[in-house]
Amino acid sequence: MASVQAETGRAVVRSVRGTADYSDGGSWLALKVGKVLNPGAKIRTQPQSTVDLFLDINGPVVRVTENTEVGLDKLSFDKTGSDSVIETQLDLKSGRILGRVHKLAAASKYEVKTPVGVAAIKGTEYDISANGVFRVIRGEVLVAFGAGRNQVVRGGESFTPTGGGPTPIDAGTLRDSVANLNDLVINTGGPEGVVIIQPSEPFVSPVISKEKANSPTAN
Repeated sequence: MASVQAETGRAVVRSVRGTADYSDGGSWLALKVGKVLNPGAKIRTQPQSTVDLFLDINGPVVRVTENTEVGLDKLSFDKTGSDSVIETQLDLKSGRILGRVHKLAAASKYEVKTPVGVAAIKGTEYDISANGVFRVIRGEVLVAFGAGRNQVVRGGESFTPTGGGPTPIDAGTLRDSVANLNDLVINTGGPEGVVIIQPSEPFVSPVISKEKANSPTAN
């Protein structure tokens, strides 16, 4: 948990494409580039619309895709020790978000809540949908769901609590996730500059590879 010395974080809107709104607990208002959102704020996007957020030490970056509603439940950090300890909690009520998270100190917490489970993230690139699809592009995520059940999901894997164990992300979906993350990082920048996310090697599903190896036409 964040300490009593923790400071309040914030999310800065770096890009808005299409139409998006925000609420600080009252009416929904039009969301514009440059808007600073504090913990407790909510964002919702319309069809064919995206919002890119810069969370600084609490992220650094998150993309809110079309037809999405997400709450910034907790954003706090404590830089008094040798390591920065953060607490970030996003409440994904509908739609889909993608994000890039720095490697975190052991005491830090970065969570994405969904209606079907909670993803605990420790330095990774993720692609999470409120309907229960947890994709990890790179790194590792622990998904808690059901009555005390947990599942580790690693880079290149997709997991749905109702669908058994993790499975490889199909190539087309992976390309879409990487393209979104690349665009997100370019739009948000940050103090460390632009980092282009690329898979370490072309992604090939092990299921497809096995089928090809057993095919009569295989050499």
